[in-house]
Amino acid sequence: MKCPYCGDEMLRGYLMSSRDITFAVDNPTKVFRIKKSDDLELSKGSGGIPHCEAYRCSSCKKILIDYANR
Repeated sequence: MKCPYCGDEMLRGYLMSSRDITFAVDNPTKVFRIKKSDDLELSKGSGGIPHCEAYRCSSCKKILIDYANR
């Protein structure tokens, strides 16, 4: 995949976490947070390590996540 910012080739990989990977619009200032209805859940793999596919650009230091097929 070509980087939409600089045009270089991106490296396909995965973002992984010990907890669910969620996109939220509020600032995560607390250790424990209750999920909200407008949160976007990016994690896959129930029973395994929470992860989502991502692409990394080594040139411009960006990570791109396509959540269309989550």
